[in-house]
Amino acid sequence: MTPSLPHWPDLPGLIFWDAHQVAHCLRGSMEHVLMDVREEGVFAQGHLFYAASLPLSRLELRLPQCVPRRDTAIVLVADDFSSIERALAVLHQGGYRQVHALRGGNQAWLEAGYRLFSGIYVPSKAFGEVVEHQAQTPHMPVGEAKTHLADSKQHIFVDCRPESEYQDFTFEGALNCPGAELVLRLPPQSQARTVVVNCAGRTRSIIGAQSLINAGYPHTVYALENGTMAWHLEGGALQPGRLPVLPMPSAAEIEKASQRACALAEALQIRWIDADQLQAMREQQDRTTYCFDVRLPSASAQSPFPGWVSAPGGQLVQSTDLYAPVRRARVVLRDTEKVQAPMTAHWLAQMGWEVYCFLPNGASVSSPPAPAPARWPVSPAARALDLPAYRALAAQHPVMLIDCDDSRAYRREHLHQAHWLTRSRIPEWAKTADAKSWHVFTSSDARLASWAAADAQAAGLAAAYLQEGSQTAAAVLGTESQLRLLCPTDDAWYSPYQLDTGVSEAMRQYIEWETDLLAQLDQEPGVQFQIYQRDTA
Repeated sequence: MTPSLPHWPDLPGLIFWDAHQVAHCLRGSMEHVLMDVREEGVFAQGHLFYAASLPLSRLELRLPQCVPRRDTAIVLVADDFSSIERALAVLHQGGYRQVHALRGGNQAWLEAGYRLFSGIYVPSKAFGEVVEHQAQTPHMPVGEAKTHLADSKQHIFVDCRPESEYQDFTFEGALNCPGAELVLRLPPQSQARTVVVNCAGRTRSIIGAQSLINAGYPHTVYALENGTMAWHLEGGALQPGRLPVLPMPSAAEIEKASQRACALAEALQIRWIDADQLQAMREQQDRTTYCFDVRLPSASAQSPFPGWVSAPGGQLVQSTDLYAPVRRARVVLRDTEKVQAPMTAHWLAQMGWEVYCFLPNGASVSSPPAPAPARWPVSPAARALDLPAYRALAAQHPVMLIDCDDSRAYRREHLHQAHWLTRSRIPEWAKTADAKSWHVFTSSDARLASWAAADAQAAGLAAAYLQEGSQTAAAVLGTESQLRLLCPTDDAWYSPYQLDTGVSEAMRQYIEWETDLLAQLDQEPGVQFQIYQRDTA
């Protein structure tokens, strides 16, 4: 007999929905965000298909940009009532008014006959599998790829991940060209060659290769089957990438690439809008409009577009729920060359997004900047310490220094003698913490440290925070890598490459997870993928 769900009492300012009401919302046209407030590592164990991971530990940091409109319909999801209650308090503090929750959480969703999905970025990952299946994206097994690797005159291998990931690891001979840049930067390399596109796993390889095919790239294109994971599993060596991103081509080649990308956008009926039309969208009170600069981060930093969020096109398609968690929102994309924006837009349109490309009108080269999203201030309840004050406190009292940043960053390096604790675990951890000690929180963002200190203080502990970010404090306090963990490191999903042990088995499981997504989409509420089929006649 299935045990009954725990009772979740009503809360003022919160509307509980059952699983079927949530499914109805997913199928409908209303803007909403399905907000899972568990830590990302817990979220990755099982969640609703379209749930966005917005953990309690960082909710105030992410909300203003991720959910900019305060009357967006929000549906909270968690495994326990207390997490819903804490999330509701944050949302009300931020002025969010249309708050709902799935009563009974993920267990109620399962008991209603629906499915949970493991992993992160699931909508994008599943989309990649649908693309490969329906478009029949050619793939090249690693064994075959290795035989061609030395033949640089006929075959080029292109790692389509961001430059930072490529620099972490790739295989000898792979060039670097992030996904949305492929159609733009590859033409000078195209003389009588076959192109093999890879990423760390599957999705970006498939999307990158199919981008070239959809845009009418004139040579043979393959996705490297299962990416660098398969390369590693079949005995291939991985090493840091040493080459820069492929350079910008000539003006003539840029124009050719733009013509291909724009023709593809036109085939999918993607509109170009100007500054006046964008401003009218931004002024519409009942719609969310995300504005993304889809160029490389280096280009965005060098010549920024005020009010536009940097979201490199390949990464945006790879992780839509991270950048744009509000479903049914509008997305406007911008670049400089009229290549990255239409290429990215053509994928988002196939995923079901209402998407536009921005084109400055007339002599104007800019658009009215969007107002900066309101930021949560540091907590007024928390005591701030500069470094001299921290040292003075430590000289007089027992002090525990606590890093509340991402555990992956903590594992790499952290302040000398710092412990680690994710903020959402503070109420539970405080029950057994040393009440005689001071607990001083630190983070790369002092606001996060201040909120953690306020949480600890509310739990009955003496607490404060370093007003200098941890990077600044490192020059004075020093750093180390010894681990002092106060709770499980489930704040983040660890890729197989980030594990200390069991890497190969984790890679096999990851590849199996990705390939299995296709079979799990049957009758999933709200999925509206429509795959473009290029006419090759």
